[in-house]
Order: sequence, then structure tokens, then C-alpha cells
Amino acid sequence: MNKVAITTNSACISAEEARKYGITLIPFHIIIDGRDYLDPEVDMESLYARLAKKENLPTAAPFSVEECLQTFRQLSQNAEAILHISMTQAFTAAYKVASQAKEMAQKELPRTAIEVVDSHTTGGGLALIALEAAEVAAQRKNLKEISKLVNHTIPRINQLSARDTLFYLDKGGRIFEAKSWAKAESVTSFRAIIEIDASTGGVTKPVARAKTRTQIMNKMVDIVRERTGGKNLHAAILHTKAPELAKQLKEMVLSQFHCDKLYIGEGSSTVALFNGRGLIELTFYNSD
Repeated sequence: MNKVAITTNSACISAEEARKYGITLIPFHIIIDGRDYLDPEVDMESLYARLAKKENLPTAAPFSVEECLQTFRQLSQNAEAILHISMTQAFTAAYKVASQAKEMAQKELPRTAIEVVDSHTTGGGLALIALEAAEVAAQRKNLKEISKLVNHTIPRINQLSARDTLFYLDKGGRIFEAKSWAKAESVTSFRAIIEIDASTGGVTKPVARAKTRTQIMNKMVDIVRERTGGKNLHAAILHTKAPELAKQLKEMVLSQFHCDKLYIGEGSSTVALFNGRGLIELTFYNSD
């Protein structure tokens, strides 16, 4: 058992992938026709079919303080400390909920050190940070060492994403600075690249536009080149029901850059809910 347990929200990788890498997910709630489901319980095919209709859309809600506290209780039985890495608090109350649970846990579990960190990103960006933390935790590093790595990584993260439409992001109230681009979709054939990371303050910022998926991915690769200067990368590719696009982007990245680490995964139902089918995300930062 690791000294430090790593937890995060379910707005990144699937529950199966989280278990594979030793990450504990605290799931969001997905409300469909008035029924409350935990993120991993949602049938993805049914969700995508509903999203395609663009009517009577499901909604999401963060986990409760008690649910988070219960996770902390369980993990404290086998770990000396807990590090919770939250999706950007600009998108959700989950960071505030986890912070409240931490305060309660400090009284109930005085021997367990707990830290809650705002990643200022989501999706693939959140996944990459959590995966890096889990890898170091597997080396039995302590909380101070892992927190130092995470806090060093967060401001270096570049998270670029594109989807078939900004409709779902707009409907979910997470459009921010890209609002005008979402409106323009109705009269243009352009797809948008947006960025959500510490450099944008953890909110949605438009970066570039192109007409085709291949042009979009070429622009992403161009941005990587501009920002990294050809240095080695840590990278993650996340998609929603678009494995061929993820494979194509992977090949493009590997043909032009040396990746010390490259993770590829599919987003959970929370990710799908706010992006629809066809999301492709590329998160990266320079290796030290």
C-alpha cells in the first residue's frame, strides 16, 4: 500500500482506468429524467444517443461532503496521507466540497494528513496530473514530495481540446470566453480549439479555428511545437467515443516529438455530458 492515496473527480478518466493506475475516483452525479446515477453507472451508449438529440439533456452535480468524507475515511485505513486533485473550481463546486470534507476529516482523522489541490483544468489535463501523482505515490513518496510535484506541474500544463460542437459546453455553463465562438457555429463550418488550464485561470479560452478534424489536430501539433521548442514531453490524449481520432493524433504527436510519457484514454460520462461525442483533447508539458 502506498503512503499517499491519490483521489480525483470522475471528470477525467474512466473508473476502470483509474483502478489500473491506483487512483481513487470520487464520482460526480448524473441526473437523467429525474433519476440520480453515479458517473460510472451511466450506460455510455444510451448517454450518447440522448446527447445526439440535444433535447432534455442530463445534468451533473458534484459529490456531497459526506460522500467525499466517506472516501477519505476508507482510504485512511491503509494510507498515511491523501492528496485530492480537483477539477478547476471555475467549473464546479467539487473543490469547495472536497475542502469542506478535508476540514471535517482533520478533526475525525487527526493521524491522516489530507491536501486538496485545484488543478485549474479538467478532462485530460486533470487525468495527466493525477496519473503523474499516482506514479510518484507508487514509489512510496510522502505527501510533501508528491504535493511539490503536483504544484510544480499544474502551471506547466497546456490543455487543448476540440469537439464537433461547443453546444454542450455552452449548455453546461462552461463556455466563458468562447461564448462568441459558440454562437458563430450556427453560421460557419469552423471547429474551435479551446484551452482550459492555469494560463487561462481555469476557464475556457478560444485558441484557434479550422474546418476539418485533421486541420484541427495539425493546429494542435503546431501549438505544441511553438510552446515546447522541441523538448521532450509528458502528454495525454483524451477522447469521447473517438478512438480513431485519438489514434491519429497519437501518431501525429509521436512522429514529431519525443514523449517520455504518453497516456491515451476515453472520457467518463461527465466528460461526455459537457462535450458530446467526438471530443479530442491533447494535454502536454515539457519534461524537466
